[in-house]
Amino acid sequence: MERFEQQINQEVIDKFQDLRGLDLSEKDLSSNSIEALKEADFDTATIWPEQDRLPDGFSPEKTIEDGKNPGLGIRELHEHGIDGRGVKVAIIDQSLSAENGELMPHSEYAQNIVDYKEYGNVRNEEMSMHGPAVASLLVGKECGVAPGAELVYKATPSGRDFNYKADALLDIIKANENLPIEERVRVISCSIGYWEDKSEPGQERWIEAIKKAEEGGIMFVDTISRNGFDFIGGGASNDKEDIDDYNRALFLSETEKSNEIIIPSDYRTMASNKGDGEYVYNGKGGMSWAVPYSAGLFALALQVNPDITKEEIADAMNETVSANKKGLKIVDPKAFIDAVRK
Repeated sequence: MERFEQQINQEVIDKFQDLRGLDLSEKDLSSNSIEALKEADFDTATIWPEQDRLPDGFSPEKTIEDGKNPGLGIRELHEHGIDGRGVKVAIIDQSLSAENGELMPHSEYAQNIVDYKEYGNVRNEEMSMHGPAVASLLVGKECGVAPGAELVYKATPSGRDFNYKADALLDIIKANENLPIEERVRVISCSIGYWEDKSEPGQERWIEAIKKAEEGGIMFVDTISRNGFDFIGGGASNDKEDIDDYNRALFLSETEKSNEIIIPSDYRTMASNKGDGEYVYNGKGGMSWAVPYSAGLFALALQVNPDITKEEIADAMNETVSANKKGLKIVDPKAFIDAVRK
């Protein structure tokens, strides 16, 4: 309750307010806009006031459920069996383990994990929200783009020491060398980027490892547009199937212009690190959530056409985007899959 009192002034929700795990049951939030609440962060542990003290038309439970939907026809593709099955993907991110080092996978993706390895001092870190989030957005049974894919998970310490990430990536490459192509990791999702004007620990090793992975046929996705198409985050606050409801990412400034393809990242629900069955809703997402979504699309493409190249995926992605009424380019998963079929 103390945290809530510190963050909220006179029961008005600030822009992008963090309401995760808070007891709001005694507050009257009815004067807030639905937009403000949908741009906040909250989770299944947040305790809300009764409906008469919430804005008309706002339901926290429905917002969380709607946020699980990847949108844009992804679930329709799943209904037709296009869900990444037969494709092995990997994630390099933060830990999925509890404090005692025991793997604690959320039921969103527990059935997908075929290999899990930790690097460095990752066991000394508390499990953050980041690892469960990206895992569920990639292969989660309710939240994910490719819920049928197998997942290799490499847990590396938080921060920007790229040595551990390079070690993890090189391990994936080495393991691939001893496997038939149908059992290899084909796509890697890593929600981080590097900057050429900075020199960080292990950065050169990391860049070389990415080059080696790509030379070995792995499609590598991070926050840098390296796969032949430029993408940015975005989202739909109401109808995730309607391209006209999509806007540019909330983290972008109003004056910033972008011609990239919008990949869903805002207004999303994902697995929480607070325990199995717990979920967190993130109003203002970021490129971290667009990366596993993009990697999931690659997995779907590889399912329907195992021989497709990165260049062919890029061509299909660029050729099948849809423009909405706001003039924004939105990824079109169904048209993309039609274009990449064998």
